[in-house]
Parts: sequence; structure tokens; C-alpha cells
Amino acid sequence: MTVRLLAVSLTALISLAACAPDLPRNANGGKIALLAAQSSDSGTRYRLGVGDRVRITVLGQPDLSSESEVDAGGKIVVALAGAVDAAGHTVGEVEEEIRNRYAGSILRDPKVAIQVIEYRPVTVTGEVKAPGRYKFTFGMDVRAATAMAGGVERRGSKEVAVVYRDGQPYEAKPDSQLQPGDTLEIPRR
Repeated sequence: MTVRLLAVSLTALISLAACAPDLPRNANGGKIALLAAQSSDSGTRYRLGVGDRVRITVLGQPDLSSESEVDAGGKIVVALAGAVDAAGHTVGEVEEEIRNRYAGSILRDPKVAIQVIEYRPVTVTGEVKAPGRYKFTFGMDVRAATAMAGGVERRGSKEVAVVYRDGQPYEAKPDSQLQPGDTLEIPRR
């Protein structure tokens, strides 16, 4: 009886393991890290990236105010200040750089404000009905991005996903928060 129970338990365990999604492995062949349950930062620590659109306002100087997108080289073009490095920098750092360029010889005590008006899209791939790029909104989690992509296909996993962030894969659950520029992959179960 004990041997039979052990055999049945072992068969069930093997069956469950066969149903587990095939997640990528890290460089050492081990499991990838679980995505931290953190909320996206819409505040001062947010770092701009290629594809973000910003509104640059120079107070009292409407001719210098404009909108710009962070280009493939990581720069934004600012009237009379030229190309400014933006990718990888916080909004505050970019404001300071533009302020310094204007203060040199163009304006006295310039007041510069930058607002992100559109974030990098999130890419959804894998076992979803409509893979593609979707507009990012703060508070977006794996579940919301999957819904935007038409939901999970019949063979897709509803319990686990893979999020690629800054080139690194992370295991994610349905309530894991996404960030601008993330790629979400829904694997087969």
C-alpha cells in the first residue's frame, strides 16, 4: 500500500512539473529572480529612456518651451541649448543641465520645468491574443498588460510570466508591477 501511494504521488508530481511553464534561465543555468513587488516610481527617481516624450517649459519664455522625444541616441533637442543627454537621467538632472546651459549666456536665472507626457510603451509577447506594444500607465501590472493584449491564449500560463527589464529576465506574477519600457512574455504552460 505504501509503495502504491508513493508511486501515485511521484506520478502526480511529475505530471505537475511537466505542466510548469518553461521559464528562461540565468547565466549560470539557474532560476531567474522573482520580480520585486514594487510600485512604479512616478516621482523624482524616474529615469528617462528612449521613446519617452517630455514637455520642456521655460517660465516666462514661451518661445523656448517645447515638446521633445528622447531619441535613439538618448538625447532631446532643446531650443537654443542644443542636444541634451536625457536617457538614464532623472527629470531633475535634465532640468538642471538645461538650466545651466541657459544661465551661461542666454537667460538670467532661468526657471526650467520638465514633465513626462508619454512614457515608453510596454511590449507584450508570447501566448497572448494580440502581441504588440501598448501605452504604459502607472499602476500597470502583468494582469492589466495581458488584458490589453487581448488576454492569455489557451496554452498560455495565467500564473507566471517573464518580464525583461534592462536586459535582465525576471519571473513575474499577475500582480507584479511593470515599468516603462518593460517587455512582458507570457510563456506556455
